[in-house]
Amino acid sequence: MKQAFSSIKQEMDGHLDSINQNTNEIQTCYEYLTELDSKIEKINSRLDSFELFLNPETNYPENIKLSLREQEVFMILYAVEEPSTAIDISRRLGFTVEMVERYVNNIIKKGVPILKNFTNGQVFFSLDLKFKDVQARKNILNIDEGISHQLLNEKAI
Repeated sequence: MKQAFSSIKQEMDGHLDSINQNTNEIQTCYEYLTELDSKIEKINSRLDSFELFLNPETNYPENIKLSLREQEVFMILYAVEEPSTAIDISRRLGFTVEMVERYVNNIIKKGVPILKNFTNGQVFFSLDLKFKDVQARKNILNIDEGISHQLLNEKAI
């Protein structure tokens, strides 16, 4: 009986070793894919910068309609001097990080040039300075005055 259990234990130990090796391989692949994703995002950010450099006279669409929540996220990006993470924005507005990321992606899809930069594994969002200038002069996004006053006055406090 002891020999039977010993034999089963050895067989189970062999299976456990195989499972551990597979788990290590999966973890290595995941880390590699995460690294590749980060590099692809960096390349996209650089391509966006090159495009802005090559086309400085970019005409921004003037019919962009942002929801009130999107306007709040936009105004945080507009008001801050340095790039912000989704965590920073979520703390400032009381939103979840997922909500901020969704709003930022929606704003980008609507044509607002928000730049993404990766530093130390974190995504930092910033507003294209040329667009920021056009927005300041023309208010092409028709930002609600209540939102802009509220968020800009909070910044001054």
